[in-house]
Amino acid sequence: MSVIRKSLSTETLPQGLSDRQRFIRFAELFEHFSNTGELDPASDVPFRATMNSIHIGTTMLGRCDGSFVTVRREKRQVIETGDDRFCLVRNTGDRSSQVVHRGREFTMRPGSMVLLKLDEPFFAADGASQKRFTNVHLPVDSLRAMVADIDDLVGSELEPGGALSLVMDYSDLLLRHPAAADEAGMAIASHLLDLAAIGLGARSDVAAAARRRGLRAVRLKTVLSILEARFHEPDFSAQKLAGAAGLSERYVNELLFEAGASFTTRLTELRLRKAADLLTHREGRISDIAFACGFNDLS
Repeated sequence: MSVIRKSLSTETLPQGLSDRQRFIRFAELFEHFSNTGELDPASDVPFRATMNSIHIGTTMLGRCDGSFVTVRREKRQVIETGDDRFCLVRNTGDRSSQVVHRGREFTMRPGSMVLLKLDEPFFAADGASQKRFTNVHLPVDSLRAMVADIDDLVGSELEPGGALSLVMDYSDLLLRHPAAADEAGMAIASHLLDLAAIGLGARSDVAAAARRRGLRAVRLKTVLSILEARFHEPDFSAQKLAGAAGLSERYVNELLFEAGASFTTRLTELRLRKAADLLTHREGRISDIAFACGFNDLS
């Protein structure tokens, strides 16, 4: 699954522009960056904005912080993008925001969330000159299959806490450390979808399956941590890995295969990377380096 990272900031704009010119230039770049909506700048402070996003297939994580008074998605963006995904948004600012979507007007308090549908316009304003929010775009067909009557939840405030807040916390963490998405994009997209579905009231069978997948993710992390700590042991095996993790050898092999590579492939890759690092940065005989990395056969 492809992972694309994007960032946009007024800090990168040319020097010497007036505040109005800065906003116009940023708005042009923002249209190519996202084209999700439009911003109206604050009149009482200099314009500044910082945005970054991670795109994993049809899932997108985004964060915005800037001096603007409203955020809106017009009919123009709806038509031009043809985007029908669900968009889960959290108000990470310190003031309540008034939101209009699907003909409903409601208050979105700090920390609370709203589920938007990107094939319909929306509008948000809170009377302040500073906005901060995090949003996650989720595939419509997948979420509808997991949550019955999910469209009834669109356009109303969702209370903070539980799995939905975990979705946003997880997204904020990844947006602060975006390199992690390069290595685990598929798993990240799956975890976000599972957490969102649970938080939005997934059917009982779907919720149970999602929780099981979450448990598998924790176990996989444990298995990989043990493997990275002990790969240099010459007699390290899948059986020893399973024993250290307290799992069956078959289950460990299934976890590793689902994550993209077998035990043997991962073990060899870790040993070769360590050997390459030692050959580059340390003097010594190749045979000594080979044995130090866990190779017990010089050939």
